[in-house]
Order: sequence, then structure tokens, then C-alpha cells
Amino acid sequence: MANMYNISPLSYQPSTNMDWFTKALFGGRLIENGKIDVITGVKESTMLNLLNFENTLLQPDGRDCAWTPDQIFKLSEKEVQIKTYKINLEQCIDDLERKRINIMLKPGAKNTELPEALEEATMAMLADELSAEIETKIFTGDSAVNPNDFDGAVKVLTASANAIKVTGAVLTKANVIAEVEKVYTAIPEDVLAKGLENGTIKIYVAYETLQRLKMALASVSNQVIATAFTVETDSLHYLGVEIVPVKGLNNQTMIAVDISNFLLATDLLSDTEEIRIGQFPAPHDSKIFIDGRLRLGFVIPFEDEVVFYN
Repeated sequence: MANMYNISPLSYQPSTNMDWFTKALFGGRLIENGKIDVITGVKESTMLNLLNFENTLLQPDGRDCAWTPDQIFKLSEKEVQIKTYKINLEQCIDDLERKRINIMLKPGAKNTELPEALEEATMAMLADELSAEIETKIFTGDSAVNPNDFDGAVKVLTASANAIKVTGAVLTKANVIAEVEKVYTAIPEDVLAKGLENGTIKIYVAYETLQRLKMALASVSNQVIATAFTVETDSLHYLGVEIVPVKGLNNQTMIAVDISNFLLATDLLSDTEEIRIGQFPAPHDSKIFIDGRLRLGFVIPFEDEVVFYN
């Protein structure tokens, strides 16, 4: 009698987590906590048509039947460049036997299944790493250095003729409070008023800058000036404006902006925005793979409303 073989394992289908990219993007510290704004459904590079008020609405009336219209809208027709990224990772499960989690693997020399707890940890770790990489690209992306990247805030504002630019310096414990005040003072009145009312105005700084600022505030000699700073739910504020540390900025750069004018564009509505974690079919079933794709872009519609300290 012929030998009978069960070939059903060869039709392996990898597990699909449709929500993982959503978690990675919207679960990131900047986006999840409302530190930056996001527009979704952007599948390719496109023009963003946004309106904003300019000048004043009320005019003196000389009771002379005169008609003196003023242009009250300004239109931003900024193009957001969308780049497509992929994730391709591979790991041999047997390599994990040499790690601390070997106790989690099933007995036997051949391991063909990733422990459930480890799968969750892997996806959580990848989500954190992806969020950090996206955050860095938002601020330091440069298409001239890497054609596959979009231009980030520093590149855009450095080249801008409209941004409000403040000459910067290397920030230290001795000067950081005064330099933050310079940035705050340069914020346009209308932007500041709206941002304070809605809680949407931010000053982005490097983690090193935040460290210097905390050191300065810890000094007894600065207790008088330090009253301008407050701590709300573990966030530091200067006269109501939140100081947000981000990855990508250096210790001589600060950006003050309303998050409605600081947009990350992505497409999370397409079925291509997913990540899969699974095992290769036999005889390579001792290896797992992780793959996925997503689209990203960044744009500042109204550069004249942004303070760039550099």
C-alpha cells in the first residue's frame, strides 16, 4: 500500500493584522497624544487647497456708499509629496533558542511556531520603532539626501522665504529659558490666540533641549522666572504653550506651530496598508517573516505662521 502524506500544512496562509499600521501611526506618542495633526486617505502626491483669513473683516464706514472690498482669504495650494515604504523582515525561530525566551518555545529540536506572547511583543516593538522612524522623518526628512524620503520640517522651513525665522544658538542651561522666550514672542498674535484657545499650539524641541530646560528650571536662582512654566499631566508648558520633545531635532533648533498647520499625510484606508507576520511554508517553516507597506508625506500649508529657531 502506498504511503499517505498529509499535505494540508503546505497550504499555509500567514496571519494578517489589518490594524497594525493604524496602531503604529496613531499609537505613536506624537499622534496618539495630539501633538501633530494627520490627514488620511492620501494615496499619492496631491495639492492641498486650504483657506485661512487674512487682514480684518471690519472696516470704517464713512457713510458715503463707498465699496472698498479687501481680500480676506489666503489660499494655500501646497503639494504634499507622498512616498511609499515597505517593511521586509525575516527571523529564524531556532535563533530564539539562544535567547532568554527559549523557555517559551515548545519542546523539540525543530521549532515551527512563534510563541503567542513573543508575537505580541514583536509587533509592539515594531510599532514603537516605526513610530520613532516616522517622527524622525517628519522633522529631518530630506529628498535631496534620499530621493525615497519626503522633505521634513527642517528642510522645508530652512528653504522657506515666508517662515518667521529666529537666529538660534546652541542651547545650554544658562540660555535656554531666554531662547524659548524669543520663540514664544515671535509667534503671530492670531496663531497664538487660536492655539491657546484650542490647545493646539506647540513648541517642538530636541530631547537634549528639554533636558537643558529642566536643568535650568531646577536651579534655585531661576525660581522667579520659572513661574512662566507649568507642568500639566507630565507636559511642560511656557505661558500656556506646550514644549514637545521630538526625535530628529538638534539642540539648536525649535519650531513653534499650530498642529493644524503641521500635517502628516497617509493612506490608512487602502487594503495595502497592513502588515503580516507568519511562517514560510515547509521546508522553510522554521523561519518567520514580517512584511507590509504604507504611504507617508508631510506638509506645512502656511509657512508664514511658523516660527523657526535655528
